[in-house]
Amino acid sequence: MVWGGVGGVVGFLTSLLGSLVGILVAGFIGFSCGRRAAEVEAGRRTGALSGLVGGAVAAPAFVIGASIGALLAARAIGSPRIATTLSEMLGTRISSEEAWQFFLISLVLAAVFQAVVLVLASTAAGAWTSRKE
Repeated sequence: MVWGGVGGVVGFLTSLLGSLVGILVAGFIGFSCGRRAAEVEAGRRTGALSGLVGGAVAAPAFVIGASIGALLAARAIGSPRIATTLSEMLGTRISSEEAWQFFLISLVLAAVFQAVVLVLASTAAGAWTSRKE
């Protein structure tokens, strides 16, 4: 539960730099969470199961924090600037409203990737920790 709160704050701060950074950091938070969960629950649950449960508990807080951070960063940039950048990249005109919709869709996809990476890293770290002992 503590790693969920820590993960939410770290997810918020790192996602101010972008959702890709949030996805990368999700792996590190998941690894730490899974390792600690396996150490705490040694003898009661297998390491992989401890990591899975720990990651599943921490993932929602991390994803919410990361999404809020990415939203704040995008609001600071502004949808007209996002639309201009997308228009230049794609070679077609994109309105501010369309750019904002694309951003929200990408935010949902990033949240799914962050949750999957965090839970997988947590499960792997839990299994690795129990195997080391």
